[in-house]
Amino acid sequence: MRTCALFVLMLLGATAGGTPAAAQVPRPMSLADVVAAAVDRNPAVLAASQVVRSAEASVALARAGRGPTVSASGGASQAGGTATSAGFSSSIGVAASYVVYDSNQTALAVRQAEANLRAARLALDAARQDVAQTAALAYVAVLRAERAVVQREQAVVQNRELLRLAEGQFAAGVVPRADVVRAQATLTAAEGELIAARNAADQSRAQLNAALGSPPLAPIAVAAAPAVPLVTVSAAALAELVEQRPDVRRAQADLEAAEAGLALAQAGNGLRVSLSGSVSQGITPSTNTTYTVGGTVSLPLADAGRVQAQVEAASAAVAAARARLAAARLTAQQQAVAALLAVGNARARIASARAGLAFAQESLRLAQGRYAAGAGSILEVVDAQTALVAAEVTLASAEFDEVAGVIALRYALGRSVVDGAI
Repeated sequence: MRTCALFVLMLLGATAGGTPAAAQVPRPMSLADVVAAAVDRNPAVLAASQVVRSAEASVALARAGRGPTVSASGGASQAGGTATSAGFSSSIGVAASYVVYDSNQTALAVRQAEANLRAARLALDAARQDVAQTAALAYVAVLRAERAVVQREQAVVQNRELLRLAEGQFAAGVVPRADVVRAQATLTAAEGELIAARNAADQSRAQLNAALGSPPLAPIAVAAAPAVPLVTVSAAALAELVEQRPDVRRAQADLEAAEAGLALAQAGNGLRVSLSGSVSQGITPSTNTTYTVGGTVSLPLADAGRVQAQVEAASAAVAAARARLAAARLTAQQQAVAALLAVGNARARIASARAGLAFAQESLRLAQGRYAAGAGSILEVVDAQTALVAAEVTLASAEFDEVAGVIALRYALGRSVVDGAI
């Protein structure tokens, strides 16, 4: 009975001890997980969201431009040098004013503020797109590096098997000692390449952690890449499709804000009409109530060239905004065309690489058979192994280039880099 209880305690202890180790293994992150985490944590996105808040407040401020203003006041005074009730007076009052007409300046200010708000929101969308693309490409880089590690591990296994075969052939007197030495050297080189591939994988994971806002050495694992979709978009449609990109739409909103700013500057010397009224109630020594109602009409006659300077500055801002919009469109179209061509190129390379891989696998099988039968040389086997590794690397490179090209194409079209038809 005591032995049974001791066994149960040992089993529970082993289970409890194994739980933390299992908990330390991170859950593999999909492309969607990576992008969501990066967008949620990135400082650029947080900063852009605060700019949106500021722009929203500016809209509220502009809309209040023609609203009535009401103020309350109170006062007290003492006549003479002694504190007597006869020399003391006090009163309270309320005053209000309202702008009836301002040459459309308030409406233009609201239009400009609303355009700035749209630009700020689109800048936030563009920041999210930039962060999403950076994180997605870092995710692909990790997958690429991990595939390279697997390929180098397979090469080490193949070269160990070749060394074992060469040693057996040498022991049987079929091949010279040089074959064993050559197999040992090839295995050493393969082991060195494996170490380099593992280091590259660690570096790619550190870069992905940086994109996610995590410590560089934090444990991280990634899931397999999602299936790439069919590309239905044509090169002729790219010029129209890129108009939906956040950065292009932001440039359009910036132009609208600049045009509203120009109209606002041109209205700077316009007529302004306002109404005002006040009521004052005496407290001491009398309780008289006084009312006043009035109106004001103002028309600036001279301002030392201030409005003209503001108009010239606003005109230059409009011209600059138009140029930025044209540049944004050209950049977007160039990126879209490059990404579409990259996807097509990668898919053509995949088909070619698969054929090359099949040929390399068959060549290695034949070379190994010939060497095992004593009819071939170890150089033939080594060359076949090298060709196979190169074919696997070529195929992997084309496959990951296709994934990266799809991400770049989605980004260029202003769409989600995670999923969706293209």
